This record gives sequence, structure tokens and C-alpha cells, in this order.
Amino acid sequence: MAQLTFNIEELLEAAISNGLLPSEIARVRIKGERIHFVIRTSSFILPFIPASLRYLSFDGNDAVFELTIVSSHASKAIGWLNELIKLKTPDYMKLEYPNVSVEINRLIEEKNIKGVRVKDVSFKDGEFSIITGNS
Repeated sequence: MAQLTFNIEELLEAAISNGLLPSEIARVRIKGERIHFVIRTSSFILPFIPASLRYLSFDGNDAVFELTIVSSHASKAIGWLNELIKLKTPDYMKLEYPNVSVEINRLIEEKNIKGVRVKDVSFKDGEFSIITGNS
């Protein structure tokens, strides 16, 4: 068993360097405990949707984040956005607006990391703590 501790900036850097962000996510930055970004769409009318993500909890196998859409125009069309994003997210991610769930152990498995299983994730004072164990 191990405990890993890192801040939100380090999490974002790891996600970017390992190609974990969908190509539709752009202009990523950190502000406080939120990750701000824009979602590229294929729509001529609304090519970019400003959004942010905040960590909520770890539920068994899923890291749960809260997605906030900043644009009032996009908020009105959230059903359309839900379908658009759902088509392009990896199998280990699930969008049920406003929550985004990531099956952490499935992500680890798909990235061919063997012998590690995430048992718990917590976020306090700007730092994530991940407890791992053998799979």
C-alpha cells in the first residue's frame, strides 16, 4: 500500500502529459480549487463553451467531479452538450450533468498500469491524497 500526495496543478500536468484530456478541452488553467477550460464543439453557433471542474468525492471506484458551464447560452442547451460530450468521452468517464465520474481503476487498467489499485482519494487544503493497494 502507498499514499501519494500532490496538488491540483500537478494533477493537471500529469493528465496533460499522459494524454488523458479529450481533444475537445482547451485553454486549461487552475484557479483556486477549480480547473477552468473551454470545450470545443463542432457547432458554428457555439464553437467554444467555457466550463470548470471541481473535485467532489471518491465513491468506491469513481472520482466524482462537478462540471459547471459558464455560458448561459450553453446552460440552456445542456441536453445537446450532454449528448455531444458523451459521444467523445472515453469509456471510463461518464457525464451525468452536473457530475462527471471517472472510473479510476479502469483508467489505470486501460493505461496498462499493472499491480496498482486505487482504494481512496481525498482532497483537502488544495492537495489530493491517493491511497493505493495491490490489485
